[in-house]
Amino acid sequence: MRNIFLRFAQKQMGTGHLEADSTKRLFWSFFQKILQTISNTRFPIGSKARCFIERLRGAKLGQNIFLGGGCVLDRVRPDLVVIEDYVSLAGGVIILTHSNPTEPLREILGPKANIQKEVIIKRGAWIAVNCVILPGVTIGECAIIASGSVVNKDVPPYTLYGGVPAKFIKNLSKGD
Repeated sequence: MRNIFLRFAQKQMGTGHLEADSTKRLFWSFFQKILQTISNTRFPIGSKARCFIERLRGAKLGQNIFLGGGCVLDRVRPDLVVIEDYVSLAGGVIILTHSNPTEPLREILGPKANIQKEVIIKRGAWIAVNCVILPGVTIGECAIIASGSVVNKDVPPYTLYGGVPAKFIKNLSKGD
């Protein structure tokens, strides 16, 4: 019966891949998606409530974090998101910790195509509105990511990065 239920769930995914390998994980994944829908709403729930919900989903969040409306911490592996103290994520920031291509591409690219890597945002970093952080990236302490950037490589501490893909703009120092 359990395998029938999992096969049914997989059919509903279309060309996507069902990450859950058991009924328990399937229901936990469903519950997480409900929590995330509440968390990433643009309705006026506070940042503390968003952080609380993301912690329930498994994200590792420090203290005094600001999560703006519409932020998405990976839908499948929020447990691979690490955000240290005093970080600010403006609205619409997307953090991805996994990449799972379609079945035909998995056949072509092989097992390396399925990526699951931790994203770490260090203390005091500021991620501006509508940025995308890709799997495996570490954003250094007190770094700034400019609006609309796509970060695909590590960002050193005390730097400003921006663009698609994000590139070095300048070093930060007091008074900048």
